[in-house]
Amino acid sequence: MKSLETDLDLTNSSFKINNYKMTEEELIKDINEEITFSGMLPYSLPEKEIKRQLDIAARYFWDNWRHAVEPRYMTLPKEMFQSKQFAKIRQIQLPDCVQFVTQVKEPTGGSIFGTMDRDFSESKFIGSEVFLTPFIGESIMYRTVIFSFLDLTRGLVLDTIAYDYNKNTKLLTIVGRTPKIDAVIQFYKKVEVDKLYEDELFQRWIRAKCKVRLAHMLQTFKYTLPGNVSISYESITSTAEAEIKAVEDMMKSENTPDWIYLYRQ
Repeated sequence: MKSLETDLDLTNSSFKINNYKMTEEELIKDINEEITFSGMLPYSLPEKEIKRQLDIAARYFWDNWRHAVEPRYMTLPKEMFQSKQFAKIRQIQLPDCVQFVTQVKEPTGGSIFGTMDRDFSESKFIGSEVFLTPFIGESIMYRTVIFSFLDLTRGLVLDTIAYDYNKNTKLLTIVGRTPKIDAVIQFYKKVEVDKLYEDELFQRWIRAKCKVRLAHMLQTFKYTLPGNVSISYESITSTAEAEIKAVEDMMKSENTPDWIYLYRQ
C-alpha cells in the first residue's frame, strides 16, 4: 500500500499533482468493452456514433451536473460599456467556456450588502440572527425594522445590474442600467472534457446510452448470432434505461441549493 509520503513531498512542502487525464480513445475503448461484454458479442457501435454520443453527453452534463461546471469571476472593463457596439445592442460576447451567469455587479462598498455604512453591516444582521429570540412577541417587530432598513439601504446603494444571458449564443445582455465603473460577473465555467471523461456518473451514463443505441441498431437490422441465436434487445434496453434513470436521480439529489433565499411576496 502506498504511504502518504509517496503522494506528498513533505520535505519541500509540495503536492505531487495527478496529471493523468482519460483520453477520448481510452473512453471509447472502455465503452466498447462494456457494451460487448468484453468481446462476447461480435457487434459494437461505430466509433463515429460513440463520439456523437460523447458530445451529446458532455452538453447534457454541463447543463445538469453540478460537478461539470466550476464557479468563476470575470471583470468587464468599463470601456466595454462605452463602445459603439454596446450602445447599439447592449450585448457583450462572452467566451465559449461560460455556461451560466449568476450575477452581474459593480464592485462597490466594503460590505456584502454593497454599502460602506457599518450601521448596516453584515455582522450586525448575522448577530441579530444569533442573539434575537425566535419569531415571537416584540422580536418580530424588531426584526421587521432591521430588515426594512436593509431594504432601504440596498435601494439607495444599488450595485446589482439586471441582465440576461443566452448560453447558446454566449451573449450577455444588460437590460438594466449601464455600469459606470468596471463590472464583475459571477459565472459557471465548463470543466475540460477530459476531466469530464473521468467522472464516474458521466462514464455510467454514456455506457448506458451506448447500450441503448447498440440495442436499437441490432433490433433495426434484425441481427442474429451464429447458430440462429437471438439477442434479447429488450433486456439490454431495460437494463440500460434503468442505469440512466439511476444516474439522473443521483444527479438530481446532489444538485441541491447551497442557500435558502427568503423574500417577501
